[in-house]
Amino acid sequence: MRYNEAMQLPTHFITGVLIDQLIQRSTVPSRARPALIAAGCYLSHGLLDKLARATYHPPDPLHDPFWITYHKRILPLFTWFTALWFGPRHWFAMLWAALPDLDWVVRGLSARFGWSIPGWNRPVLNESLHTALNHVPVVNRLNRLPDLRYDRRGALVEAGLVTFLLALVILTRPPRHR
Repeated sequence: MRYNEAMQLPTHFITGVLIDQLIQRSTVPSRARPALIAAGCYLSHGLLDKLARATYHPPDPLHDPFWITYHKRILPLFTWFTALWFGPRHWFAMLWAALPDLDWVVRGLSARFGWSIPGWNRPVLNESLHTALNHVPVVNRLNRLPDLRYDRRGALVEAGLVTFLLALVILTRPPRHR
């Protein structure tokens, strides 16, 4: 998997928040919840990355105003907003939802500073997750989604997904104490 085949970080964060809220409200014993949240968020990362084929993810940075605005301004602001708004309450779920992308951080820093970290010469976390999910027939069908990675309209697909997820987060949040 390459950069352009991954969902954007805020989408992973919001999905983690939703999973956290659903599991916290469930009848699952409280001692089992952290493990279930971690597993659900980690697996959701792979599912979302499969959906990324139908979103705007050019493989290399482009030098046009749309790409610059979307990737250098909107996404970073939305990422910070999501982390600051949901992070204090849902940091554990957000961490696990983003964990497979640690590959890209480690590999990027290694390349930048000339480090060599044994075992991380390829995206180990991402590759193992996607290899495992490819063995699940219904999930493997997501590989057939239309390829909108170069199509600007693909940004609307992810925006629609994020809007849907945020609506679910609002609908499933715990009631406030009065």
